[in-house]
Order: sequence, then structure tokens, then C-alpha cells
Amino acid sequence: MVKSAKELGNGQVFSADVQGISLSTLIKSTLLPYKPDATPEESKGGLLIIKMDVEGAEYQVLKEIAASGVLCDYIQRGNRVVMIVEFHDMSITDPEERQREQAGADTAQATLNSCGVEFRTLHGFWA
Repeated sequence: MVKSAKELGNGQVFSADVQGISLSTLIKSTLLPYKPDATPEESKGGLLIIKMDVEGAEYQVLKEIAASGVLCDYIQRGNRVVMIVEFHDMSITDPEERQREQAGADTAQATLNSCGVEFRTLHGFWA
């Protein structure tokens, strides 16, 4: 953000306090199989579709969700997960950082693929 503000905002940088939540926390707190009183029947047969277009943060999100194991657990409970991701590799301007983030995301995606997460690519087209 600071870099973008310096490059695009005439050098003016500001800050704002925001509260964030990880994707794994969101899933655990909202999906029926993770409710304490969910029955075995309620814990399976679901379809979770995640559409992710987060302007370069998808690399960190993928690493977090893979490390948490929550999507693999959801699938093991008898559910299906489809992730539709738009990758923004040019949002990371430093080549070394871009390569590091892409490698981490590739590893995370391979981990998620191995447990059954289905990936689709979202392509952005601009006129």
C-alpha cells in the first residue's frame, strides 16, 4: 500500500486501521460442518465455491488456506471445493518477491490439489 500510494498518490501516504480475517477462520466460523452441533448428515454433501480476485493478495491467501488444512478437512468430510482464482502476478513489482510469492502459491496450490480442491483460473480482460 505504501509503495502504491507513493507511486500513484503524489507521495501522500496515509494509514487506516482495519480488521482482517483469514479465509480459514471465515470458513470455520460460517460453514455448517464446523458448527458444534452439526449432524454427520449435515457435515457432508456440500459445495464450497471460492471466487478470489484480490489484486495480488491471492498468493498470501493460498499459502494461508493450504497451511491451515481446513479445505482438505472439508473435503475429507465428504464435501467439494472449487476455487476460481485470478492471479495478478504483475501487482508484485519486485522480480525476486514476485518469484518467491509465485513459488509459495504454486506449492500451496499443489497441496490443495492433492487433497481434491478443484482450481479454475479467472481471466481478467480489459478494453
